[in-house]
Formats: sequence, structure tokens, C-alpha cells
Amino acid sequence: MATKNNPQFNPISVLVIDSHQISSWGVQTLINQDERFNVCGSATNTNDALTQALKHRPDVIILEPDLCNENGLNLIPKLIEQSGAKIIVLTSLRDLSIHDLAVVRGARGVLTKMEAPETLLKAIVKIHEGELWINRNATSRILMQIAAANAPKEITIQEKRLSSLTIKEQKVLYIMYSSSEKTLKQVAEKLHISEHTLRNHLASIYLKIEVRNRLELYVFCNKYMPPEVIAA
Repeated sequence: MATKNNPQFNPISVLVIDSHQISSWGVQTLINQDERFNVCGSATNTNDALTQALKHRPDVIILEPDLCNENGLNLIPKLIEQSGAKIIVLTSLRDLSIHDLAVVRGARGVLTKMEAPETLLKAIVKIHEGELWINRNATSRILMQIAAANAPKEITIQEKRLSSLTIKEQKVLYIMYSSSEKTLKQVAEKLHISEHTLRNHLASIYLKIEVRNRLELYVFCNKYMPPEVIAA
């Protein structure tokens, strides 16, 4: 077996993220006792975790998703983006839906803290080599979740109405919504069209999205216009 005395040997660098300090200390001590690994850092919260990941760029990150008042699962994509590390979720949580979601978010494996210490060390090696550490039942559940997430979503009646508008009408709709305090004449000037043309557009829009007046138009937009359009 390769050793640290071998110039060709590069230990696997590991970052430990766990807000439970005794648990974190135990994991770090276990890993550092094995010369195949090196704990390059630790963190107890989201901000420190991202800082440490960017600073050390570890090979593997061991993450406890229960970070007190923070959800560590939300960290997984960010940690991968920051460091390129492979993520192992090591948790005391037994909720299988949380385990599955961790893998969906990008974790390469999930272990519980009830498992033997040697299991964690073996998982680090295998995941570092590019393997996944999940059981068959979890794989089946996760594939079903991914399929469901990627399945075409049913278009609502309101979305169908919005999609029926022409590009010009969509622009008029957005300007009308974002200019609720302005008169039609002022809106027409903003669109560089005549008030008569604006009224024609509005008549068509009212018909297509099934509203009767400007107030109902505003209410419709507030409820059904996509958030990214409203924020534009």
C-alpha cells in the first residue's frame, strides 16, 4: 500500500462540514488516522463551508445536511461548483427522501452515522475513484424522482392564454402591467405607437386572456405572469 513516505503518494484531501462539533471532531480524527487521507479543513455553517471549499478545493467533501438552522442540501450544487469536489452526505437523519434528494442535488453517496467507521473510509476511496455509494433501492427511487422532475408539466389554462399572444401583444402586456399608474396615452408614447393602435392591441389581449378591463388585466398579470418576466 502506498504511504506518505512514498514521493508518488498524494493523500485524498477531505473537507468536513458538520455543525455538530463533537461529531465533526470524530470524523476528522478517524480520517486523519489513516495515511490515505488528509483533512484539509472543516466548517460548521454555509458561509464557512463555501469559503473552505474555494480555498482548499478538496477531493472529497463530507457533509452533514442538518446544519442547525440551515439546510445543507442546498449547499451541494454550490460546493461542487466552487471546488469540483465529490460530495458524501454523512448524516444522522434517517428520512430516505432526504437521502435521495442529496443524490439528486449532486452527492455521490449517502451514509448514516450508524454505519461502521471503516465503511466511511471505504466510501471515500470509492467515491474519489469515481464510483457512487448508494444502494439499489435508493437508485430505483432516485431514478423515479428524476423521471418525474423531467416529465412534461401540464400547461395551465392561464399559461395557454398567455402563449396565445403575439410578440407585440406580449410587449404591450408587460408595459401595461409595469405602467399601471400611467394613462393609455402615456403608455402608447412609451411603446411609440398611437393610442388608437394601443386600444386595438388591448382589445385583442383582453379577448385572448379573457379579462374585461385594465384592472382585471393587472390582476391577471400579478397572478399568472412568470416571475422572471415581472422582475425583468
